[in-house]
Amino acid sequence: MFAIPVMGSTSIQHFPDPHVLSDVARFALVALLALALIPPALADQKQVKPDRQAINHLLDEFVPAVVEQKDLARGWNLVGPPALAVTHGQWLAGNTSVQTYPAKGKTFHGWIVNYSYPGDVGFDLLLQPTNRTMGAWSFRAEAQKIHGAWKITTWYPVAEFAPPGRTQRVNGPADLGPGGGASASSSEARLGAWVLAIPAAVLGAIAVGVLVFATIRWSRRRKRVREIERLLASDR
Repeated sequence: MFAIPVMGSTSIQHFPDPHVLSDVARFALVALLALALIPPALADQKQVKPDRQAINHLLDEFVPAVVEQKDLARGWNLVGPPALAVTHGQWLAGNTSVQTYPAKGKTFHGWIVNYSYPGDVGFDLLLQPTNRTMGAWSFRAEAQKIHGAWKITTWYPVAEFAPPGRTQRVNGPADLGPGGGASASSSEARLGAWVLAIPAAVLGAIAVGVLVFATIRWSRRRKRVREIERLLASDR
């Protein structure tokens, strides 16, 4: 705020200080642009039709070799980082970083595309068990083309269905435990509710920051105006 003395009047007219408005507006604009530009930056690439033949061939090898752990030596070459997060010795000993499951069948072509970019495909795959006491599991996966070869880079369960004859239920990711098995009572690897509050907290912090910044600047300007008013009053 700034003050303008008016001739023939004992009052002071106050007008919004353009510097305060300018600073606040710039701060708010930067914050809004930062939030608005995030989605376009992530969506720069255009989606393409996935190479289903290549992914089908990869899954037909990957599921038996790695998920069922029938040929871990072969499976080592079918996986890329970050799914390949253990040493070669640990991998061959069965301590892999991939969720295991006794999958039924020899072909696994019924996957559903979540996204498909050049050299990067995300999908969901439902597997049926060879063990009748288990239900079907749905896995979320990602395959990337690394040095000319397609490899699985992400593999984790997202849903577990009840076996036939049991009370039907669907357990989500929070119900599936790490390692080679899962249980509806598993409390490990659960996603805390606080994680969901992170985006809201970020937006709230930005809003509070803008408000605090504007309040401080306005308070300082107001203090200077009052000093000018006292000086003018003492001169009368």
